[in-house]
Amino acid sequence: MEDHRSLSRTALSLALPLLLLVLAEGKTRPPEARLLQGPEIITAFEGKTVAGAYRDGLAFRESYHAGGAIDYWDPRTVSTGQWSVINNLFCTFYTAMNGGCFRIVQVSANCFDFYAAADTEREALETGRRSDYTARGSVQGLASTCPDELQA
Repeated sequence: MEDHRSLSRTALSLALPLLLLVLAEGKTRPPEARLLQGPEIITAFEGKTVAGAYRDGLAFRESYHAGGAIDYWDPRTVSTGQWSVINNLFCTFYTAMNGGCFRIVQVSANCFDFYAAADTEREALETGRRSDYTARGSVQGLASTCPDELQA
């Protein structure tokens, strides 16, 4: 009669490599991009600085402070302003330039695409507005997961 401990060890020795293969497969698959909703946008950006590049390659950096204040920088402009979330759109308005409201798509763990959806807070309250790709950025202080060629 075969020892049940021997059978358990054999089963474990066969199951362990299979389990490791399944776990490794799950880690290599990139997460799917997803549209962030209001509370997720706040969690992603409040109290953080995002750096990235606009569609035309111009670099930007923006700090989103608790309470809604913004500090903005790009090679042409420095400004302050206010940020908010309205109707699941991330809105940024400035003292020295125009702003707008954006849909935020989290492309990977620390990579966010911004899609222009409204030019004013009033437009942000309406549904069915446009959605134009505008910029990509990542939270500073964390490793960016954006493709290298798209980073500022």
